[in-house]
Amino acid sequence: MDTRRSILLLMNGFGLEVPKSFNVYSATLMPSLAKLSNYYPFASLFASGVEIGLNRGQLSSFREGFSAFSSNGKMNKKSSIVQMSINDNSFMTNPAIVASINHAVHNQSRMHILFSIGERTDDAKLSQLKQYAQLCVQCGIKEVYVHLFLGDNSVEGLKVSNAWIKNLKYHVMNFVPQMKIVSIAGRKYLTKATKEEKINYYRMIVSGVGEVWSNYEETIEKKYKGNFNDDTMGGFLTVRENLIRANDSVMNFNYDSAVGAEYLDVIQNPNDFFPAGKIPLNVAVNSLFEVQGNPKVPYAFEGDLPEHYFFENIPDDKRVLIIADRDRVQYISKCLNGFRDQFKPNINVWPIEDKKQRFELMAQYLNAYINQNAYDLIIADCDLFNDQYEQATIEQLRANMAALDKILNVAYTRGMEKGYTLYATSFYGIKRKFFLTKTYEEVDFSLKTPLLVAANDIGRNNTSIQIDGNFTQVAQVIQKNMGANVEAKLVSPKTAGRQKKKLGLLIAVVGAAFILFIVYYLISAGYI
Repeated sequence: MDTRRSILLLMNGFGLEVPKSFNVYSATLMPSLAKLSNYYPFASLFASGVEIGLNRGQLSSFREGFSAFSSNGKMNKKSSIVQMSINDNSFMTNPAIVASINHAVHNQSRMHILFSIGERTDDAKLSQLKQYAQLCVQCGIKEVYVHLFLGDNSVEGLKVSNAWIKNLKYHVMNFVPQMKIVSIAGRKYLTKATKEEKINYYRMIVSGVGEVWSNYEETIEKKYKGNFNDDTMGGFLTVRENLIRANDSVMNFNYDSAVGAEYLDVIQNPNDFFPAGKIPLNVAVNSLFEVQGNPKVPYAFEGDLPEHYFFENIPDDKRVLIIADRDRVQYISKCLNGFRDQFKPNINVWPIEDKKQRFELMAQYLNAYINQNAYDLIIADCDLFNDQYEQATIEQLRANMAALDKILNVAYTRGMEKGYTLYATSFYGIKRKFFLTKTYEEVDFSLKTPLLVAANDIGRNNTSIQIDGNFTQVAQVIQKNMGANVEAKLVSPKTAGRQKKKLGLLIAVVGAAFILFIVYYLISAGYI
């Protein structure tokens, strides 16, 4: 089988603008993309909804994009596992679900739900939270308290959770009057806070003494304007009362197994952290999925690993290099490996340390590693916009697009010299408002992303891209290039029949034009 070496350049965040979006893209801004897309096969790919394995209308993001790509759009999502149990009614009899509710019913106590919220919190997660809360109320629980942790985001450092809180209130709390949000904190309290920070946060929840803001949406916006984002926001209460009491029940409604280990340990074993008599005892703790690092928490569902994944089909003799931001490269490599612990020895990563210089460094690394001629596949991931380090202005966005275009030019020129096939695309597009003079204008790159395919033997005249394709199919093309036995139809050579048909059409058009010219000449000369 013939094999090809490939470069997968991911201009993540950059998509094709939808109508009525602010017209930020221009050919002069990205001249390399404009020039190459006129000479090489170029198409728009689906980046949302069922076409890539997401729920209808759901947009792709960093994590969803790589998961869809790695699994060829057949993700084994944890929300899908929960939904199947709801559909067949086994959710109602699940031992951990039942135990969490029975404890509160038996003790006539409160139910506390720990829930992360952000741009990854889709309608499915909200619907499942509603199902659980309604089941609590139906069983006789009178008070359902929600402790929100901001930062269920695909990228760290975002400031978007406040918008998703409105979805929580509209889609869930309107249907369950017994629910109310009682505390809010950044995600760090479930993941990266120090043990002392977690102890102090729990002490505030128990005592009701600490920072209290009843208008929490306004408070979050004020903290956004300060130095806080969804991940780092300090914890505060929305009511001034002691919340977790003796005999209460706590449900960690988590879709991420890396969330909550030490914080739940404080709740489970308060005697290890506080003087006797100062803490509520007999608090039951359960979880939706397993909590890594705390095996003592009973959980309801097993989070199955994806059945198929990208690296599975990469032959052992093919060398792969991933170049990406340090905060992203670990997730990318794990995701493409199906979240298995054992990596093949032919997989290598190169992290970019300085986010502010990511465009310049990506261009340098691509240039160096392509010239080395040592890798069969180079995956280069570069995000278009980074909220943590850049101001949300149209000018900054345009500057970043121009920087991406320079990376594309390096990948193309060096790649063609070394005989690579270049695939330039994106696994997701941004949809958000950027500052322009005195107003905010929405840029919408979210629904479709571009695909450019370039090689020394590939051009528009001999290669076509499937019109209704999606970016998950790029994985199959690359795997086939590297010798994997997979079917790939996204990029294919134009058949001789189609070329003959076009030639016949061209001859017919020329012939018709010639006949019209003869008729015109005869009329002008007076012969007709």
